[in-house]
Amino acid sequence: MLTSSELALTEVYPPTTYTDIRAMKKAVADTRNRLITEDINQYLSFKHVSPKDFSFIDAHRRQLGAVRFTYFQDISTLIIKVPTRAHEIAHRIFERMISSQFGAMNIGIDQFLSLGSTLYVGPTASKKEGDSAFTNSVLRPLESDWPALVIEAGVSESMPRLRQDAQWWISNSEGKVHIVLLIKVTRNARSMVFEKYVPEVLMFRQPRISAPHSYRAVLVSTTEVHQGANPPYVSGPPVILEFQRVLCRPPVPPERDIQLGPAELLLLARLVFPH
Repeated sequence: MLTSSELALTEVYPPTTYTDIRAMKKAVADTRNRLITEDINQYLSFKHVSPKDFSFIDAHRRQLGAVRFTYFQDISTLIIKVPTRAHEIAHRIFERMISSQFGAMNIGIDQFLSLGSTLYVGPTASKKEGDSAFTNSVLRPLESDWPALVIEAGVSESMPRLRQDAQWWISNSEGKVHIVLLIKVTRNARSMVFEKYVPEVLMFRQPRISAPHSYRAVLVSTTEVHQGANPPYVSGPPVILEFQRVLCRPPVPPERDIQLGPAELLLLARLVFPH
C-alpha cells in the first residue's frame, strides 16, 4: 500500500500549517472565487491537523461551504477539495446516464444505490469522501462495506490529485472498489477526459506468507471529448462500466455492461459547457 505521504503528495504540494478554521475558511473562499474563472488546482492541503482538530473542522464544515475531505490521521494532514459548478454537473449527469441504462434493464435502486460523498475509512485510519459512490446494497448491505464504483471529477490542474484519489480508493479498499472513474474538465478548451482505473494485485518478488494482497489502481482506458472543436468530437473508446464490476454479480441477459458512446458523451459535454 502506498504511504499516506505518497497519497497526499506532500512533496509535490507541501501543505500549509493549520492555524484555525477562520484561516481555512478564507483559503477555501479564495480558491472558490478563483475557480469561477480559472482552472487552478482545487485542492488545499493543511498539516498539523490532529484528530481532535479534524473532528472540530468536520463538525463546523458548513462554514467552508461545499467541500470534500481526505484526512490522513497518521501524518496529521487534511486535503480539502473545492468543487466547481462544471465538475459537479459532470459527475451528476454521468450518474443519471448510468442510472437510466440500469433502469432500462429493470435493475432496482437497491442494486445501484447512490452513496453520494459518504465518508470512508481506510486501514491506516485515513478518511475520504468521493464525489459520487455506488454500491449494490443487496450484496453489500453494511455501512462499512466499500462501494464498487467511485467517480471523482475535477478541473485540469487537479489531475495529479485526482489520480492519487483513484489510488486511495483501490489501495485502501484492498480491491473492493472495482472501478474509479476520473472526469477531467477543461473549461478554456471546452474538453473533458474520462480515465478509468481498476484494481491490480501487486506481485512481490518474495511472496509473504499469509500476508494480505496489496492493490494498486491501473489505468485501463482514456476517452476524450472535444466540445470546443468544430465540429465537436470524441476520441478513444466508449466509456464502459462492466456490469459485474459495478453490481458485484454476473449479468443475466438482457442485462449488459453500461456503455456511454459519442452521443451520450457529447450530450454530457453540452450540459457542462453551455453556450
